[in-house]
Amino acid sequence: MERIFITLIIASLGGLVGVKLKIPAGAMIGAMIFVAVYNIWSSKGFIPENFKIAAQVLVGGMLGLNFTMDTLYGLKQMLIPALVMILGLIVLSILLGFVISKTTGMDLLTSLFSSAPGGLTEMILTSEAYGADTSKVAVLHLIRLISVITVLPLVIKGFIRYIHG
Repeated sequence: MERIFITLIIASLGGLVGVKLKIPAGAMIGAMIFVAVYNIWSSKGFIPENFKIAAQVLVGGMLGLNFTMDTLYGLKQMLIPALVMILGLIVLSILLGFVISKTTGMDLLTSLFSSAPGGLTEMILTSEAYGADTSKVAVLHLIRLISVITVLPLVIKGFIRYIHG
């Protein structure tokens, strides 16, 4: 019980630091980094399986809150673009997963989850449920998230400026 309590306190402190520093998804990223450092240093980090299930329920509930009647009304015009986007992302993610696996020696399951589109939390929880190496999935998604948040807005701004002269 003490290990759980200490792990949760460290996670809470990390989450607070992440939020205070205004890091995107700061609560989760801060908690993850703090607990990772603690666990690397001590090997005493522990969160029971039922806590992980509770976290999945909370994330599922939070995602469900994004759907409203307006979302349903807008589905008709979004259906074709969404299907094209989903198909394209899945194909590219699978190809990228194979490339990562072949070039790094990482197991294919972990490589596929590491290259899959999706939110950091959702992909970590899903990859864990399927038995992938969640630490590798988390690191690669964290790198992707930070890169997309810092680089993509600049690329989009430059692209829009180029298109509109």
